[in-house]
Amino acid sequence: MKPYFTHFFCQNLSLPHLSPLMGGMQQCRPGYTFGPVMREYYIIEYIFRGKGEYTANGVCHKAHAGEAFIIRPYEVHLLRADEEDPWEYVWVGFTCDLTLPKLLSENYVFSDEAVTDTFSLFADGNYEKRDATDYAAALYNMFVRLYSKEAKQSKNAEDPIDRAISIIQREYATVTVQELADCLYLNRSYFGAQFKKKTGKSPKAYIDERRLSVATMMMSELGYTATQAAAAVGYSDVMCFSKMYKRHFGISPRESMRSRAKKDSRTIVLK
Repeated sequence: MKPYFTHFFCQNLSLPHLSPLMGGMQQCRPGYTFGPVMREYYIIEYIFRGKGEYTANGVCHKAHAGEAFIIRPYEVHLLRADEEDPWEYVWVGFTCDLTLPKLLSENYVFSDEAVTDTFSLFADGNYEKRDATDYAAALYNMFVRLYSKEAKQSKNAEDPIDRAISIIQREYATVTVQELADCLYLNRSYFGAQFKKKTGKSPKAYIDERRLSVATMMMSELGYTATQAAAAVGYSDVMCFSKMYKRHFGISPRESMRSRAKKDSRTIVLK
């Protein structure tokens, strides 16, 4: 393909957080070198065809079609097209005070569907039909997709038992063991075995313990009756609640409230 260079400048809107400045496309001739040079803003270049080398602060990174690379503010960089298969790329420069997605902050060369989709839009040649807000919207969309992917990966990396415990702490009144296993994409028996291995208790026992603990607080601190506390923590049958309570604490809910009342009365007399 014959070498070419085209570029555009965005109206400087000084958009908050993420603002495009300029961009363009270039088909380089074999061995074409640009730099060393330094910019005051970010540049992302996406390679459609060919390959080359990108050197940043003295470190050389190879990149090829389907990959992108990021040039960071105040980094001395140099670009060199391959001698046999020189790259063709589209690029955009922008200012940014957001925390970069990890894909961009932790790598010099990278690839992702969100990046490909965004730069395919930039490369369609309709520069004159767009303004700065169009390019800003595309960049924001790319960032959001990368942030979302990070969040999912982080969630998947979390220990499943820790996640189950966190869910129980919040949803103790309604969650079931089967729902926990399904949420974590684990077989119920396997989940139960792993949960007990880590906590020393079965998931059902852990849920009941959390319910009874909260019910005790409701009765002693908030003045709930046994019936009210039972319903609030997920027991529809107060008799079942009372049996569970006595099995766990050794006394019935009523006896627990009486004992608490006596302690409070003694405290008042002593005062």
